[in-house]
Amino acid sequence: MRYGSILNEPEKESKSRVSRKSYALDSLAVMPGICILSIDTELAWGMNAADLPRFCKVLDEEPEIIRRLIRLLDTYRIPATWAVVGRLLTAPADRRHGGRTPGRWYHAPDLLEWITGARIRHEIGTHTFGHIYAHDASTTRTVWKRDLEAACRTGRQHGIIVRSIVYPRNQVAYVDTLDDFGIVAYRGVERNWYGNRRGAVHILDRAVGTPAPTYDLNALREGDRLVNLPASQFLLGDNGIRKLIPPSSRIRQARLGLDRAADRGELYHLWFHPFNLGTGDRMFHTLEHVLRDISERRDRGELLVMTMAETADLILEGANGFVPAERRQ
Repeated sequence: MRYGSILNEPEKESKSRVSRKSYALDSLAVMPGICILSIDTELAWGMNAADLPRFCKVLDEEPEIIRRLIRLLDTYRIPATWAVVGRLLTAPADRRHGGRTPGRWYHAPDLLEWITGARIRHEIGTHTFGHIYAHDASTTRTVWKRDLEAACRTGRQHGIIVRSIVYPRNQVAYVDTLDDFGIVAYRGVERNWYGNRRGAVHILDRAVGTPAPTYDLNALREGDRLVNLPASQFLLGDNGIRKLIPPSSRIRQARLGLDRAADRGELYHLWFHPFNLGTGDRMFHTLEHVLRDISERRDRGELLVMTMAETADLILEGANGFVPAERRQ
């Protein structure tokens, strides 16, 4: 039985899976850096109705974007954590009974087949069942737990045991409930220099390409059975004003973050939505530059490329911690 993927699925290539066992120690271990890629997979569930008209083209093409992304990850042998909205895996409901239309924007019956059909073994985590916002006043503890129950139940119905979560809109809350559902990892909020303020300062940071933050592995445990794996970099799309930011800025930000992770033995965590890659080639070429950099560092032994659940297991198994950068010789 394997977690976060289809049960009884044949073994697939996963260099990180082999490497992880070498570093899971009960004593201090000198670690290479760790790189995680998480993909918020929600289609239109995360969009307001007013925004749908300007995203209709990318929503129509998102199935092909996802398949193209899977092929690219196969090329560079990069495993990812696909944080999937549970409702994508359910059958469409009749509009008269609350179903949303068009159904192809809200349901993706072939999604799991595409992901598990990849040559690389990916993890399938949750992005909640209904893409609910944990900071919303209507999301009480009862509502939250009911949603996670539905997400995990839907996973089990498809042969998946969910072990990681990405909070919609990065609204982290009710962390103390995650262990009740067997979840060992969540993606925490990016800890950047500008306090995650939106608007001009956020765009300026991405345009300049400041180093993406990385994280000390010894500081990520939250108790005995949960790990916070904060975001390092959102791969900003190129729609609207974002088109003015050159691809080189996104690549620079990733490169500097990867430099820091490799040098210090820390975590670098990249994330995006499939629709952020758009319908053309520009963002795919940008992502390919980053993935090539990651794969080359992995092949030189500077990085482990892991899923969220694998990283959490590694950290939880390294009971006495890892050698910090200043003690590396």
